[in-house]
Amino acid sequence: MMDKFDHEVTISSVSGIKRAEWKEEKREDHALVKRVELHCHTKSSEMDAVSDAQALVKTAKGWGHTALAITDHGCAYAFPEAAHALSKGDDFKLIFGCEGYLVDDLKEIVVNSNGASLDASYVVFDIETTGFHPSKNKIIEIGAVKVINGEITDRFSEFINPRVPIPFTIERLTGINDAMVCDAPGVEEILPKFLSFCEGCVLVAHNASFDTSFIRYNAEQLGIEFPPTYVDTVGLARFLLPHLGRFKLDTVAKELHVSLENHHRAVDDAGATAEIFVKFLPMLKKKGFETLDDIVEKAVMTPEAIMRMPTYHIILLAANEVGRINLYRLISMAHVKYFARRPRFPRSEIMKYREGLIIGSACEAGELFRAITGGESDDEIAKIVSFYDYLEIQPTGNNEFMLREEDSPYKTREDLEALNKKIVQLGELYDKPVCATCDVHFLNPEDEVYRRIIMSGKGFKDADFQPPLYYRTTEEMLKEFEYLGSDKAYEVVVTNTNLIADRIDHLAPVRPDKCPPVIENSDIDLRNMCYEKAHSMYGDPLPPIVEERLEHELHSIISNASPLCI
Repeated sequence: MMDKFDHEVTISSVSGIKRAEWKEEKREDHALVKRVELHCHTKSSEMDAVSDAQALVKTAKGWGHTALAITDHGCAYAFPEAAHALSKGDDFKLIFGCEGYLVDDLKEIVVNSNGASLDASYVVFDIETTGFHPSKNKIIEIGAVKVINGEITDRFSEFINPRVPIPFTIERLTGINDAMVCDAPGVEEILPKFLSFCEGCVLVAHNASFDTSFIRYNAEQLGIEFPPTYVDTVGLARFLLPHLGRFKLDTVAKELHVSLENHHRAVDDAGATAEIFVKFLPMLKKKGFETLDDIVEKAVMTPEAIMRMPTYHIILLAANEVGRINLYRLISMAHVKYFARRPRFPRSEIMKYREGLIIGSACEAGELFRAITGGESDDEIAKIVSFYDYLEIQPTGNNEFMLREEDSPYKTREDLEALNKKIVQLGELYDKPVCATCDVHFLNPEDEVYRRIIMSGKGFKDADFQPPLYYRTTEEMLKEFEYLGSDKAYEVVVTNTNLIADRIDHLAPVRPDKCPPVIENSDIDLRNMCYEKAHSMYGDPLPPIVEERLEHELHSIISNASPLCI
């Protein structure tokens, strides 16, 4: 009827409400042998996950799973709540871990130093490309300058015909268009000339791993050996100019008063990088460095520099009591000593406190996945793989955002499957178990709407394209990875996840005892301090009423303290 106040049609005179039938379809896990989820976020992964810790544990137990890992972003807040979901004597294993933000503070500023002197001959170079992936994109320009005895003596500048159209985004960034390269020679002609120009010299570049990855890949395609010694000026800038907030070429150039014209043109960027490097040389010598070996040994990153370095995701699982303590120690340091926008976990600290921890390679934001998509060399990938106890793969739906990126070389689901297959191959090659995980952020598929709201509030343009980050049953995961073959799918989904879980002890978030500090002679020291204070106020001897009350208080404190405390 018409509401006289709102002037709108409203429901009125309700005489009764009939309860509708509610049939909630609950998913069940019917597999004979269940999987174990090793990568699971709760609401304690702030503004990211929406799953409830106790609901996750209840679901895992209901499905017959034997264990579940809680791995929130850089914190341990959900551990007590998850533990409270277990009853006394419960055989279910709760795995305590976190997804940390790894900082590679041991990343080499110099690669293959070979004892080269700071007074050696150097070639400082830069390349422009059609994208960021050596195996899928092309070099379109190489620019380089030769530095001998601290002075620029020669230059090299060549366009390369990529034989594919230059993307508009690259044209807008570099100013290089198809007309400028259409009459240029191909990489098979220019690359040997460049390597000849570099002969006998140490290579230098800003973000050298990127530039050398393209040179290395194309050299391999042409059957040319390329075992370079190279120096990264980004790493040098972090070490020598730790006060800078960013270490991009234009930022470092401005700090050192180096002119940078036509930024993102190879020869101009190479010239500016060369001038920066020439200014770095006396700064290194002032610190007592004489060779590149000295840089490798002594160029230790400060906490300030670590706070400005890029981060990768990494999974840390506590396998025993020592691991739990080390996990908490690393989390504390990440928040107290290395926090900058997010809690950071330096590789050096992880290696120092690695005992009792099981370390996984994490998701697409992990360094292994990024190294594969970034076209790192086989040697570098082998070095990364050796650091981890197990490698991780996830459903292709988790990475479908890569298909929507304009400049992404990955266009189909099969491309994403190929990345997982590559990780599986690495596991076989280096004898590392590969585990399939969900990267759980919500419990059920329909719960994605809640995370969509959070992502939208954070400004993500693709918030409506939520990846399927829900907790899957064993059957759902086996179906997801059936492209690996039934045997391999069972291995990564069931066998290996249980293998990792079996290496982990039953743990509690904290020890059951109170763990008071051990302070030798604390009872005697306390008594002496109190009596000295009382004597200063009331004289010696003390009035009976004061002494009686003081003894009463001291008895209450000392007699109730743990024997360890006194």
